Amino acid sequence: MLMEQFRVFSVVAQANSFSKAAKLLHLSQPAVSSKIQAMEDMFGAKLFTRTAQGVTLTEAGRVALEYSERFLVLEQSMTEEISQLLSVNHPLVIGASCTSGNYALPGCISRFKEKYPQASVKLDISNSVETIQKLNKKEIDLAIVDGSVDTSLPVQRLDSIALVFVAAASDRFKKTRLSFKELRSRPFIVREKGAAMRTVMEQLAAQNGCTLNDFNIVSEMNSLHSIKAAVLGGAGITLLPLVGARQDIQAGNLRLLQVDDLQLMIDVNLVYRVDEESTPVTHNFVKFLTNTSNPGFCWQQ
Repeated sequence: MLMEQFRVFSVVAQANSFSKAAKLLHLSQPAVSSKIQAMEDMFGAKLFTRTAQGVTLTEAGRVALEYSERFLVLEQSMTEEISQLLSVNHPLVIGASCTSGNYALPGCISRFKEKYPQASVKLDISNSVETIQKLNKKEIDLAIVDGSVDTSLPVQRLDSIALVFVAAASDRFKKTRLSFKELRSRPFIVREKGAAMRTVMEQLAAQNGCTLNDFNIVSEMNSLHSIKAAVLGGAGITLLPLVGARQDIQAGNLRLLQVDDLQLMIDVNLVYRVDEESTPVTHNFVKFLTNTSNPGFCWQQ
């Protein structure tokens, strides 16, 4: 409570105004006045002189400001030091589905470590369903998964990404615009059950009155890299996140396929627990990813 009063007092002193401080702090002006009054009652001295232009510090106010700012700096240092200590003793285990785990999280973790160098972070990559199961079993601290999420835990959307059908540039079928019927007939490589890419394909099939069994599935794989390698080797076509295919498309190794007028997108979601077992490093990573002014979640270029 006292530290909150110091924070409010410091902002009022800098703004030279109760009303400006209230706006900066997203508080009502009476709330700000109440906190300053409580400090004045505690010290038995007036801290501000009210004028037509605003407020100025009294002699007692100048002394109070000097110590308030020292206390606030010490509080921040204490918080960071304790957080660093807990980060070492309690490693953060992040679960991620393949797209985020391969194309976003390595860079995110590197930038997080720059801010919290003592933090110990582990990355566990599985498909979306398996990742949520691990979170429910408390095998991981938080999850970043592709697609819709069936859970009662807090879910926050981090981004949306485009999905694209691709073939090898050397594929003997040179046609780049396909109907859905033609898509079904082409040799197709699909992800395993529980993967978001497979769920998208299952939903797409259902919307067109069929199932994946009606496709010409030639292989099922549990890795985006394996599927991409198989496509590059001429084994068939597939559905990939654009972020994972862009480099090979630009290099001329993969070719985009347009199926009817489909524009497929999928959300990337953060899922986490809010309970007494959540560690400070978990909270710090959630804040790092979701910072509205400078979000830590981004894709590797």
